[in-house]
Amino acid sequence: MKRIWPVLAVTSLGVYGAYRKYKDVTRLIKPTWPEVRHAGEVEEARAAHLPKPIANWLETIGAVGQEQVMGIYVKQVGWMKTKPDQEEWTESTAEQYSFVEPPSFYWKARMKIDGLFVTGSDSFRDGRAGMRIRFAGLVPINRAIPDGKRDESALQRFLMEMVWLPGLAFSPYVRFFNSSERFVEAEMSYNGSTANVTFEFDELGRMKRARAMRYKDIGEEAKRLPCIAEVHEWQTMDGIEMPRRIDITWIIDGKPFAWYKFTVEQASFNPRVPDAW
Repeated sequence: MKRIWPVLAVTSLGVYGAYRKYKDVTRLIKPTWPEVRHAGEVEEARAAHLPKPIANWLETIGAVGQEQVMGIYVKQVGWMKTKPDQEEWTESTAEQYSFVEPPSFYWKARMKIDGLFVTGSDSFRDGRAGMRIRFAGLVPINRAIPDGKRDESALQRFLMEMVWLPGLAFSPYVRFFNSSERFVEAEMSYNGSTANVTFEFDELGRMKRARAMRYKDIGEEAKRLPCIAEVHEWQTMDGIEMPRRIDITWIIDGKPFAWYKFTVEQASFNPRVPDAW
């Protein structure tokens, strides 16, 4: 019996050491959140230097003459499917903070799967993506380790969400090209990753649809797939028109897979992230 204790002690130390190493690696994923960097009013002359559809969009939604939206908080009520063959939608609630500078977002959701509550978070900060899933909000199911494909996909998502971050149009990390009356392409390069998104505008000049080639999964076999965000309803907040209902769809093997549909129930501009986050 006495001989077993040294073995158990060494084994325990090894397990603890591996756990601490894992914590050190994944700790980098959870960011500390910035204060909003106020950038003053959106001036018409400055907006006029942007591609025509972007300038028209800022004018149409009422952003010109208002303080730049450099950050946003949204509360979402939505429905998800994790697999294309899933028949039932899973109801979820989510909250998200996003910031133009430094480019970052943090989204956390709560849903009920097979009668059990699962919480998840998705984040992007300093060019790094993070993801965490917990059962009952306590027991970790999955905790993502940094990965280049995940970082790129998170940046793609961030750029696609320019629709509720108008201040991103003026970011030094973003450039526009191939502009036409109803379309414009955008490229964003940040901390080693590059995102490319095509924005489509409706007849009123509102940003209707965003399309990007994103990694849905990671690993050696992962490939970029078309990802589409489409706005179906709008609402006005503090004088600026913002999306209210959005669908997110992946195109897999040529077939659309609508995996997330949500409605923005609450929103505020240029918020401060609570310490609890």
